[in-house]
Amino acid sequence: MTFMIFEINAALDTSRYDHISIADVHGAIKRGKVLRFLKDTCGKDVDLSLFLDSQADAEFEPWYEKRLQDIYGGYAGNERRKWGVENCGLCLLIAWTTEIIQQRDGIDFAQAR
Repeated sequence: MTFMIFEINAALDTSRYDHISIADVHGAIKRGKVLRFLKDTCGKDVDLSLFLDSQADAEFEPWYEKRLQDIYGGYAGNERRKWGVENCGLCLLIAWTTEIIQQRDGIDFAQAR
C-alpha cells in the first residue's frame, strides 16, 4: 500500500498530471479500474507492474478497488471536509490510499474480498 502512495506521489511531482480531476478519479473508482486508469494515464511515470503484471499480488487489484469503492460510497463529495482535497485527483488517491492503510492495516488481501 505504501508503494502505491510512493508511485502516485512521484507522478504528482512531475506536474504532468495536474489535469487529473477528482471527477476523473471518481469515474475510475466507479468502474473499478483505478490502477488501469493510472497506468494508462501516467504511463512510465508510475510503475504498477507489481500489482498488475505479477502473480505475487494478483489479489491486490480487486481488494484495492473494492476498498476505494467503499470509501467513495461513504464520502464522495466530502473530500474537502474530510481530507482537505478539492482539486487534484492524484491527491485524492493518496489520501484515500492512506485511509485504507489506517482502516485495514494487516488484513490479508484474499481474505478481505
